[in-house]
Amino acid sequence: MIQVSLDTSFLITFADPGRVNHPVAVDYFRHCLGQHIPMWVSAVAAGEFEVGQPVSDLPLQNFRIQPYNLPHAIRSASFFRALRAENAPSGEDRRPVIINDLKILAQAEEEGIPVVLTEDRNTLSRMAERLRQYGQAKLRVLLLTEGFTPGRLETPAQDELRLPPSST
Repeated sequence: MIQVSLDTSFLITFADPGRVNHPVAVDYFRHCLGQHIPMWVSAVAAGEFEVGQPVSDLPLQNFRIQPYNLPHAIRSASFFRALRAENAPSGEDRRPVIINDLKILAQAEEEGIPVVLTEDRNTLSRMAERLRQYGQAKLRVLLLTEGFTPGRLETPAQDELRLPPSST
């Protein structure tokens, strides 16, 4: 069964009608509801959302809340090490902080959720792609900026054939 994880930027865009990609987020939300596709919201993403707006403003009854647990933390650390390996090693004695985007990706991967819906082209989607290249993750990221393409939920690596409107 297809499932999706909704990251913080998706939630922010979904909740704010003034954002450019709000209609796309609403279309994915409605599509998932109509097709009975579970929509997971990480407790990590909920906390990030709450910083700017009450999480209770979201239709929580339509989401499955995903707690952040030990297997997620272990996967997050593995992801962090994989991404850090591409850069020069740090000589700092302090323990590094795992950013929330990695935690959200780790939760989805650990739970077998194959798709993350996001508006975050710069951080989350780039990290996910690098993790896939390293063989650390299988999940795919669908960007709201690419428009509503429901078929990509089932085959996220492929775009649907987009034909121009018929003139007949």
